[in-house]
Amino acid sequence: MTVITRFAPSPTGPLHLGGARTALFNYIYAKSQNGKFKLRIEDTDQVRNKIETSNSIIESLNWLGIKYDNTPLYQSKNLKKHQEIAYSFIERGLAYKCFHSEIELEDMRKINKKFQSKWRDKDKNLPTDKKFCIRIKSPDTGYTEIFDNIQGRVKIDNKEIDDFIILRSDASPTFLLSSAVDDSLMSVSDIIRGDDHLTNSFRQKIIFDSLDYHPRFSHIPLIHNKDNQKLSKRDNVNSIIDYKNKGFMPESLVNYLIRMGWSHGDQEFFSNKQMISNFSLNGIGKSPSMIDEKKLYFFNNHYIKNSNDNKILGYLEKLNLIKNTDSQLNHAGLIAIFKERAKTLLEISNFIDSVEQDYFSYDESQKKILDKTRSIKNLIINEFTGIENWNEYIIHECIERLLEKLQLKFKEIGQPLRLSITGTINGPSISKIMNIIGKEKVLKKIDSNW
Repeated sequence: MTVITRFAPSPTGPLHLGGARTALFNYIYAKSQNGKFKLRIEDTDQVRNKIETSNSIIESLNWLGIKYDNTPLYQSKNLKKHQEIAYSFIERGLAYKCFHSEIELEDMRKINKKFQSKWRDKDKNLPTDKKFCIRIKSPDTGYTEIFDNIQGRVKIDNKEIDDFIILRSDASPTFLLSSAVDDSLMSVSDIIRGDDHLTNSFRQKIIFDSLDYHPRFSHIPLIHNKDNQKLSKRDNVNSIIDYKNKGFMPESLVNYLIRMGWSHGDQEFFSNKQMISNFSLNGIGKSPSMIDEKKLYFFNNHYIKNSNDNKILGYLEKLNLIKNTDSQLNHAGLIAIFKERAKTLLEISNFIDSVEQDYFSYDESQKKILDKTRSIKNLIINEFTGIENWNEYIIHECIERLLEKLQLKFKEIGQPLRLSITGTINGPSISKIMNIIGKEKVLKKIDSNW
């Protein structure tokens, strides 16, 4: 049997880390089994769903390199099929029309833990002038059991499963029905989703059995915040697009996500091929994973400093992070000397921008550094002006001679020099920066800013 997995987001908000990890696990598992990964947009909530959000989710998946093997299926297109299945369950005695009002339902909930409608076993003399919903006939006795690849064998007493609604009074299907029917229609072999869906899976198994469809289950632990609580909107977690715009590389985010709950020995970094060849559901733990921003920045720095300079430049250009596209500066060269310390692409962009600038605004502490050393400014300009073969090695030698001649420590020249050239006292080798900027621009910056 061909392994088929799916990711089925609801387009009520952008894709966040939890959803992205679920999509990634589904994608990697399918590819590890030479199977297919499919995308379904569950857009049945007409009030909250937006086409822009659907497009944002698709954009996020594409940016992460999570490639689906189908034309995305929009669940709303299957509405008629969902309704047909619900009515077929009535004909087979697996479901029934329920005419209870909301007030009646509320009163019954106060009395009984498990709801059972008085209409459950009625099929004659049904009202013709009242609205109804369609409810599944859940089993009265025994247990509903699921074998889960991660959670193991789990079961629930059927007394805990009420006669849940599958078709509302406005003829719209509930998530429990539409999701189950679509999984069956898409021939999904493995349902991999968050363990917060475990209670849904017990209910949906009743529907799956009624459809003679028996997928495998894998309920992955959720991602928690730093307080070890389930992530919520109150945590203000960034979306995938937010991470993209903040200068995170897709490779780093994917590697970070795959390591949230899955491990392969002590290996920390994985290429896409390594993920696919080593991934197994057995490697996913049962405990929740916690967001670790420091680790995410660590991963991003790893991929930045190990990436080709022109590749990084391409990312910066796509994100419109190269502000002066007409510049004659060697941007790839600037990337090469700064990427070792960069945690995000945005930091590289800011560094390039500072090098591009001719003039800077300084705070009081920076002004003091420049004022204190202004007496040596002209000597430094004269020394640099005298360099004929402008290169990193010669520039470094020139600075060393100045230090010896003036009997100064490096920071007494290095800090004002760096401030006048880059606007900051920290950064990569100043002689490397000066070499890339070029003699003329360096002299102009020193003269204007020091």
